[in-house]
Amino acid sequence: MPRIVSVATALPPHRCEQSDTRDAMARVCRGDRAMERLLPVFDRTGVETRYLVRPLDWYAEGQTFETRNDVFVECGLDLAERAARTCLETSGIAADQIDHVFFVTTTGLSTPSLDARVAVRLGLRADVRRLPLFGLGCAGGAGALIRASDMLRAYPNQRALVLSVELCSLVFSPSARTATDLIGAALFGDGAAAVLLGGDDTTGSGPAVVATRSHLFKEAPDLMGWRFTADGMRLILSRGVPRFVATAVKPVVERFLEDQGLTLADVTHHVLHPGGAKVMATYRSAFGFDDHAIENARETMRRYGNQSSASVLFMLHDLLASGRPEPGDLGLMMALGPGFAAEMLTLSW
Repeated sequence: MPRIVSVATALPPHRCEQSDTRDAMARVCRGDRAMERLLPVFDRTGVETRYLVRPLDWYAEGQTFETRNDVFVECGLDLAERAARTCLETSGIAADQIDHVFFVTTTGLSTPSLDARVAVRLGLRADVRRLPLFGLGCAGGAGALIRASDMLRAYPNQRALVLSVELCSLVFSPSARTATDLIGAALFGDGAAAVLLGGDDTTGSGPAVVATRSHLFKEAPDLMGWRFTADGMRLILSRGVPRFVATAVKPVVERFLEDQGLTLADVTHHVLHPGGAKVMATYRSAFGFDDHAIENARETMRRYGNQSSASVLFMLHDLLASGRPEPGDLGLMMALGPGFAAEMLTLSW
């Protein structure tokens, strides 16, 4: 089975308290009574701090989509390189031993994709196989791990590097004036993560990827995503997401585990994309999880905000660094994203 050899994360330089973010949004919305009435949502997200690629005032100035995307390329490349270098250094694996790179993002556009530029900076081989993934949204980190694991099952003597870069703050525009836009400003943060995986015939310790599954809910294509406009991306986020998680997602997760002879009670460690406060509450109520099961999600949301595809990789990093997993423990990783889709993995220590 493929194994997770090392995980690393990288954060941009501007750390913001949620109170400062709310104050900045209040200045943007001043005089717009409908938006001002929504500002208390900042106090209910569970976010206390987050990291941004630019100072708060820069966003309020109303940068063009072109400018914001240029920043995505510049800062995203730097963060991806930092995360990847730390990941490789931690593992002791040289860059020229990497056979595949899976790069995931949904918050910026670049052709060539950033993985091509990172490959040059890191010194990856010219024949490294690159698979850039766009559009998986918050499910992308888990989705990239699944696709990397699938590749390594076919090529057990090879290694794969998963990179996630999400600069969610760059989606913000002061001209975006809907409740959904404000919720996005209250929830999302920036960050990058890297995960090195090795096939059965490679060296390295770490949790094994036992099983994976992707599930596309064809009946709900518009629960979340982006709407592309002349001013950039606009968040699509339905109020129905928590209810859908409770009614439709839970049976899919249970079947995934049942097919392995497992139940939710067999899982010791949970890596569940936090989404938002209501989604985390749904995990607890609908899935029957206790506070311990969603502690990782809450802590990630508290410290970093929702980092889209990078969130579950930050959670995985913190879980491994904690030293809590013991031999024989099982873990469940799950992330939900546009499609509407679920990406699920079981991990074994």
